[in-house]
Amino acid sequence: MTIIKLTFIISFLSLLNAKDDISLFDEYHNRLCKVLVNTSNSIDDYFIEDDNNSLSSTTYAEFSTSFAKESYLDREKDVRFRLRVNLPKIQKKLRLVFEDENSDNLLYDGTALNNQDLQDKRYYLRLEYFTYLKETFHLQLGGGVRFRKRNLVPYLNINAKYELYNANKHRSQLLNRFRYYSDGEIENNFEFNSLYTFFDNFYLTFNNNLYHSTNNTFLTLFDDFSFVYFFNEKQQVNFGLGISSNLQRFEKSNVNYYYLHSSYRDIFYKDWVYYELSPSILKRSINDFKTSYRFLINFGIYFKSE
Repeated sequence: MTIIKLTFIISFLSLLNAKDDISLFDEYHNRLCKVLVNTSNSIDDYFIEDDNNSLSSTTYAEFSTSFAKESYLDREKDVRFRLRVNLPKIQKKLRLVFEDENSDNLLYDGTALNNQDLQDKRYYLRLEYFTYLKETFHLQLGGGVRFRKRNLVPYLNINAKYELYNANKHRSQLLNRFRYYSDGEIENNFEFNSLYTFFDNFYLTFNNNLYHSTNNTFLTLFDDFSFVYFFNEKQQVNFGLGISSNLQRFEKSNVNYYYLHSSYRDIFYKDWVYYELSPSILKRSINDFKTSYRFLINFGIYFKSE
């Protein structure tokens, strides 16, 4: 099945480069973009009767499919989907978010694909309101529902971002995402992110995540150093080192894996079709820290307003 999907993707990429087929794919893509924008406008118009068409929609969606192969592990696959529907007439700072569980996962780094089809995934649907309480403090308040088939769990979502430093092309931020689910689960994720700019197209990122859920007996700590280089607006490459660990009451730490990673990303057709090639070298605790080699291919499409 994986070979068939890869063959389909390669065929699709070939068709994009065929002059006789470009208008067909453009037309199909444009129609889907218009559906998204018209849907957000319809929601707006339902609540606000206003003929003001000067408010542009920033609604967009992204669909991607991934395949990976790693030493000691079976082949993996994943399909991801996310949708952001902005509602400028109702409130400029209001949006509707719909995404699958991996797109929602702040710790998702491509080192594990869940091998699920779209119908088997958990999804998150929420309404968000975002505002600046201060120039350096950004707050998002939201409520939504997590669901898989008929299992519905309402939840409260609070995102906070505080800008610690922003000068001379360097910046540091503190972020926190807090969630309370109606079934009693609580999630909390703290982030500290820094960006150091060497040149306009070359910089270093330092990302740290500390995640906890009341469903787990441990905390997850993820740290990553990455260098990012932009060849142009559509092509970029990055490489770095990431480490994932479990913490027991801040007294004991167990490394899950650490890995050297790299990725090449190319938006090769207009500004809405891209692919990523991501080779990496890992050492996992489940493999007694034997060296494994991983290669991930990601293919995606953006849908957004013109």
